[in-house]
Amino acid sequence: MAENGNSLRLAEKIQKMTLSSSSSSSSDEEDHEDRISKLPDDLIVHILSFLPTVDAVSTSFLSNRWKLIWYSVPNLSFSITTVNYKSSEDQRKFCNYIDSCLKQRKRGMNFIGDSLLTSFKLQMDCYERSKDDHLDEWLDFAVENKVKELNLCLSQEEVEDEIYLYCIPMIETIHLTILELSMVLLDSGYSYSFPSLKSLSLTNVDFIDTSVVDKLLLGSPFLEKLWLIDCDIYIHGDHPYKLDIRSSSLKFLVIRLEKFHVLEVKQIETINLESLELVGVPIDKLNLSVCKAITNLSITCDWNIEESSSLEYLISSLPLLENFTLGNCEKNNLGHIKILSQHMKSFNVNNHNDVMNVMNKSPPQLALFSYTGDLQFSITMESSNSLNGTFKIATSEDYNGDWFIYMMNFLTNLNCSWNMVTLHVDKAKALIFPKHMKGLLEDWNCIPMVNWEHLRVITECNEEEESELRDTLMWIFPSLKKLSIEKRTSY
Repeated sequence: MAENGNSLRLAEKIQKMTLSSSSSSSSDEEDHEDRISKLPDDLIVHILSFLPTVDAVSTSFLSNRWKLIWYSVPNLSFSITTVNYKSSEDQRKFCNYIDSCLKQRKRGMNFIGDSLLTSFKLQMDCYERSKDDHLDEWLDFAVENKVKELNLCLSQEEVEDEIYLYCIPMIETIHLTILELSMVLLDSGYSYSFPSLKSLSLTNVDFIDTSVVDKLLLGSPFLEKLWLIDCDIYIHGDHPYKLDIRSSSLKFLVIRLEKFHVLEVKQIETINLESLELVGVPIDKLNLSVCKAITNLSITCDWNIEESSSLEYLISSLPLLENFTLGNCEKNNLGHIKILSQHMKSFNVNNHNDVMNVMNKSPPQLALFSYTGDLQFSITMESSNSLNGTFKIATSEDYNGDWFIYMMNFLTNLNCSWNMVTLHVDKAKALIFPKHMKGLLEDWNCIPMVNWEHLRVITECNEEEESELRDTLMWIFPSLKKLSIEKRTSY
């Protein structure tokens, strides 16, 4: 990490050199020569790899020594945005620049022995169908030069009511290990062969039909990581489209679907899958019966009553589950959920919308629990060991009487044996009970009396508030043996 940080700082200096070289004095140039140009070529190449290609190429104008160095940079990275290139003429010139750059690089690879290309990245938020020929040629260049990492982040063209995406042509390469695609179209009429692919990320990618995913997985027999983020069917009707994931090599899988998607995940057959994240994927009909190797699971979706029981069944069917994250993204009451898992070590809950009641029964290895969300939450854990807990409470616009009643209920409903608890609140006044509230609670014999012994509070707090906060916390937690208050300027 330290080496990369130093390289980035040197890359920034080189970038400044290329921007100001035409106006620099001779003494400045000598200073740059002393500090950077005397570095060995391999280190300069490493530094240039952190720069956009347009800046790396610009260094060839610094001196004869720099003229050919960029040919050895192992990655090409181009970015075409409407912010920097607003007019069609600007965009045309930049496409021509990429064409010229690739031709030069191809010539350079014929007479420079170490001119190898490992990565090709392109960001274009001004896609038009007229650029398809350019894109096809650039992809061919990347494949012909045996790149290991390919990243295409494009956009869509809108003409009247029609939307167009760049359709990825047939690609067959034994060298590609990382493929990242965004805002493109995948056609099931093409074949895709990636025998060395380890990581595949598809973001806002449209499929002609779901058989595209089958072909991708069949053509990637050693794929270990897969992201499917907000993917959809290109032209679809109102009925859902069944999406099954079948792979014997996958170990890491993320599926995040938009609220109004037409893809419906039914079956995940991945016998070696270790980590699974699902967002917006209903689980009431999801089949994970083959996925017995899952140790990390994260689920966030729009819950309903049927899915609560489905969740309990799903958790109990994963015998090796160690880390579980549960999220609620809509205002639906999850009701009472029982979590049964003998190997669970950490349990995380994200709840920002409605009441959630969780019972985690007899988790002998559970050591960590974290919660992020509002105060409409309660949990009961029957565990023989003490837990470390972290609670991040959502912000309120008004800390009135209702807030403190909810806060009191929230704290008293955390029925567990706690070791160390870390409590995050945005402002100290969220925990400082007003005097009249204390008096009423004492009159009603409703003092919180939460039995915690070790508490760490992280909040925005001034010196005047800290004393009040400490007094209130000792009132709420009379058994405290250790209390620390850490101040934050922002939450």
